[in-house]
Amino acid sequence: MLSADPGQPLDELTEWRAVYEEFRTVKQQCGEPVDSLTFEKFKATLQRNKDALVSRHNCTRVKFTVYVKDGKAALKASPVK
Repeated sequence: MLSADPGQPLDELTEWRAVYEEFRTVKQQCGEPVDSLTFEKFKATLQRNKDALVSRHNCTRVKFTVYVKDGKAALKASPVK
């Protein structure tokens, strides 16, 4: 069961959990190790990226997309206005 952090909506956590699962799957498909990739580390990275985009683009949400770049799993962060 997911527990919401104060100030972080549950739907965002649910979305980030889905992105995390997809990212792990893509990393495995690309032959990358996933043993040390915890949701807490991943969530911290997403939060840093979100904070930077929110301040730079004056948006309220950020959408994260998983893709393959140069044979490795990667994330694309897009501002949502």
